[in-house]
Amino acid sequence: MQFETAIENAVEEDVERNFTQSIDLIINFKGMDLSDPENRFNEDFKLPYKADDDIKIGIIGDTLINNTDEADREVTQDELEEMFENPSEAKDLASEMTFLIAEAPLMPKIGQHLGQVFGPRNMMPDPTPPGSDTTEQIQELRNTVTLRLKEDPLLQLKVGKEDYDLENVSRNAESVYEFIEERLPQGMNNVKSVLVKTTMGTPTEVER
Repeated sequence: MQFETAIENAVEEDVERNFTQSIDLIINFKGMDLSDPENRFNEDFKLPYKADDDIKIGIIGDTLINNTDEADREVTQDELEEMFENPSEAKDLASEMTFLIAEAPLMPKIGQHLGQVFGPRNMMPDPTPPGSDTTEQIQELRNTVTLRLKEDPLLQLKVGKEDYDLENVSRNAESVYEFIEERLPQGMNNVKSVLVKTTMGTPTEVER
């Protein structure tokens, strides 16, 4: 797969914008019955390199808050219990954050009271033991993307930005493709096309 060449071409051939554009990977699929849940997937995947500066991580639980300075939002147990009474606050949290981490003993109540808020938004927290130092876990989540293939035979996700090291962006795209190919019933035979594009640019096909 000629990812680096395609990404360089996509960036070079686009006109200059007044903002920094993202670089997206697009995989179109064929020959897959997506009405069969076995052919769908929805899971997190850790990239070799960060793809986005805007990943926001929230932590839930008093002991976690005391053990890290890396989170973007801290939710105490008292604040969590207020969300049980006012789910709109939980909706705001889910819309502001990319990933959530919570003390494991809190998860049953979170599921009971806020599962209907977090579940459909794919924002159920990752459980971790009370008192854990979540610094490393947060750093890993900042390199993480969610891969979702549902009813439409298409996967599109951000793998970097135009001002990042394009070799690293290429490695991100390649790692996603390799992971996806292994998940497909017929491997690369289920891939119709692979493209990369900047936010406002024209898609560039990746030679295979």
